[in-house]
Amino acid sequence: MRIVFTANPLPGHIVPMVPLMRAAVAAGHRVALVTGADAAPFVHAEASPDVEVLSAGPPTLEGMADMQRATGASPATAPRPDTIAEYFAVRRVVATVDDAVGAARAWRPDVVVSESLDHVGPYVAAALGVPFLRHTFGPERPAPVRSAIDAAAARLAAERDVVLPPVSAWVDVYPGFLEAPGTVRPGRRIPVRPTAHGRIGADVAVPPAAGAAPARPSVLLTMGTVFTSARLLDRMVASIEAAGLPVDLVVTAVDGVGTGPSSSDSPVRIRTVGFRPLAELLTGVDAVVTVGGAGTVLGALAAGVPMVAMPLGADHPVNAARAEAAGAAVVVDGPEAVGPALRHVLTTPDLGRSARAAADRIRALPPVEVALAEVEQVVAAAMRESV
Repeated sequence: MRIVFTANPLPGHIVPMVPLMRAAVAAGHRVALVTGADAAPFVHAEASPDVEVLSAGPPTLEGMADMQRATGASPATAPRPDTIAEYFAVRRVVATVDDAVGAARAWRPDVVVSESLDHVGPYVAAALGVPFLRHTFGPERPAPVRSAIDAAAARLAAERDVVLPPVSAWVDVYPGFLEAPGTVRPGRRIPVRPTAHGRIGADVAVPPAAGAAPARPSVLLTMGTVFTSARLLDRMVASIEAAGLPVDLVVTAVDGVGTGPSSSDSPVRIRTVGFRPLAELLTGVDAVVTVGGAGTVLGALAAGVPMVAMPLGADHPVNAARAEAAGAAVVVDGPEAVGPALRHVLTTPDLGRSARAAADRIRALPPVEVALAEVEQVVAAAMRESV
């Protein structure tokens, strides 16, 4: 089978699909990813060198900057339902779809699998007449966001005289038990066990065993790969130092954004690292401080690690709220609150127990190989119906 994935060229949108890509390659399928050319080095290093990158569309931040200049707002500066819908379901599609369809047509896929904020994939599937699947990377979005995206996508499809395909199935890495009560999750779901992103062939982090905490807890502080800010990092670290916490703090730095070493009299020992797969960073960690990116939150839960979440934008508030509802996170609204919240996380056993309980339920979900087999069945059935 020839599987083409489609994604916005952002690590947080690509990484959740990496396990399925790797499983498909290992099973002997041909795999390609339609995304921006700027993402190719990341894909080959972090997914697999065997995943072919079919370049289409501008870098995300460049596209959002164009929208900002044209309209005065974008998801980067005003993440409202209308701006989210306008960028992902309209502007990115217009800027990308012709190249994407051309590249995919030449590659000849049997199925298209799109991450849940990619709206180029449906046009590719429609043009090629192949089954269309969705791949999640977080909880269901709030109803106003879903409605705005659906309306914008329908409007553009009508303007382009395209009938978008139905979703044959959702490959769902977000556990249903973490969704808000009453959440409607439409369509056929193929559950798959989420894991923290790791290098090819590496073991993922496993939940720590219950027991006495070490003398100096280890804490990961990460802002992910998009919402990086040296100023905010410094204020978060200062809050942890002001709380008098004797911790070993690992701080991720992306594109040179980081924090300096702690002062000689600080109880905090700081180590700054560049981009690394989350599974490596979570090994031996007692708590995570995050801005609430979907991958970090879900990875920490899968590893059984409690967290402090300080949402900054995008889907951060929803991700943080679901972790808090699971009893595994404390949510704060500013960097000065990080230190006291981290103290609470490190000294409240219930938070660690809740995180490990979530990890136990996540481990009970099907592995990616089982999900791939179900994807193969869905595609085979769809292809038989189309004959």
